[in-house]
Amino acid sequence: MIIVKGSFPIKEDEQPDALALVQALASASRGERGCLAYEVYLQADAPRVIMVWQQWSNLDALEIHFGSEHVGAFLDAIPDMIDGDVTSARFDVSSMDGDPIVEEVGEIVPMVLADNIILH
Repeated sequence: MIIVKGSFPIKEDEQPDALALVQALASASRGERGCLAYEVYLQADAPRVIMVWQQWSNLDALEIHFGSEHVGAFLDAIPDMIDGDVTSARFDVSSMDGDPIVEEVGEIVPMVLADNIILH
């Protein structure tokens, strides 16, 4: 399983529109093959920061997701709404005897999704 966690600091006046944009992305993504979960949150101590938590069955499903039309539409619209550094992390999770563990993954080449959106 692949887990992706990301955060987007949004300009204060853009927060409602950005939140609607991310929620539309999440809704479309949940219908994709291999999407196990796609959650959107506002950071409690900084509500202008939108956080996403994604779970994918495998890396192939995630890569297909990045090529989808709804991701493209999101990446076209979100850059002008961002105010600060986008952060992201990708984890390859497996299980041993039913207990989930996070294995250290070899070198992960960052994926550039937009000018200031890079998935690590």
